[in-house]
Amino acid sequence: MLLYICCMKKIFVLLLIPFFLFSQNDKIVDDQQNIFAVFYNVENLFDTIDNPITNDNEFLPTSEKKWDSYKYDYKLNQLEKVFKKIVESKNQKNFPDIIGLCEVENKLVITDLLKKPFFKNNNYTIVHKESPDSRGIDCAILVSKKYQILKTDFIAINNPNESRKTRDIVYCRLRLEDQIVNVFVNHWPSRWGGQEATNYKRVFVSKVLRKYINQYTSKSDFNLIMGDFNDYPSNESLSEFLVKSDLTNLMSKPQVSGRGSYNYRGNWNWLDQIIVSSDISNFELISFGSYENEFMMYTNKKGETYPSRSFGGNNWYGGFSDHLPIYLKMRLK
Repeated sequence: MLLYICCMKKIFVLLLIPFFLFSQNDKIVDDQQNIFAVFYNVENLFDTIDNPITNDNEFLPTSEKKWDSYKYDYKLNQLEKVFKKIVESKNQKNFPDIIGLCEVENKLVITDLLKKPFFKNNNYTIVHKESPDSRGIDCAILVSKKYQILKTDFIAINNPNESRKTRDIVYCRLRLEDQIVNVFVNHWPSRWGGQEATNYKRVFVSKVLRKYINQYTSKSDFNLIMGDFNDYPSNESLSEFLVKSDLTNLMSKPQVSGRGSYNYRGNWNWLDQIIVSSDISNFELISFGSYENEFMMYTNKKGETYPSRSFGGNNWYGGFSDHLPIYLKMRLK
């Protein structure tokens, strides 16, 4: 009887082995085919070192903000906390495959962020170049090494009607299995001076990006366009010039999660957006929207809730960013 029980246990274990192998292999394939992308305007992520070429004087230890090593490291810790929570909530604790950033001063601040404990053993390639922005704030893309990077580019915005330079659009052409994915990370000119008065700046950038897409991408590619556009989905820079029939603004779809990425005077809307190819026959969209958590928020005396920011003027609040991060999760079929 004892011999019979032992034999049955061995048979049961052997029967389980293929199940576990199948489950593990299934998970590996699933992880490889999932794409989790995050974009985050990190609000003035400056180091504490003076750059004589740019106007970074506002973020130095001698400035009115008293931007010192303590505050810089505190800011990095706050951003780390956001990334940790967003992947716990939206991606089964796995690193994002693609991270788009804006308002980073240089590659050093990105490297310092990736040194934080949460990002230990990360496998990102940093795609970054110093932009011509007068304050020295740039865009960047962090790309998982599960992708093959075929090409990078930094699309210059040379508006003849504008003396002040703006950020390049950062571009990566990636391969995931047999699928080409084009990633564009944007930070369009601000609304400083009013939306109408500055509208022409964003329309110009939109036309530059549209022309680049037409010239350098193919219909079989999947385009992933992320950024802080400083316009809403309904504004003409996006709705009339960039988003044609071949593109879909996910922040205009009813399935979008969240009330917006930015709160202006009590009104939530989408300054930060993710725009993708309309043809998603090779992909399954799983979820997309903004990530909001109570610890990231501030409620004023009127009961209005805003993203908790680092500074208000020269007053240090020790928050995170004045924008919420946005995300997209999809699967390659």
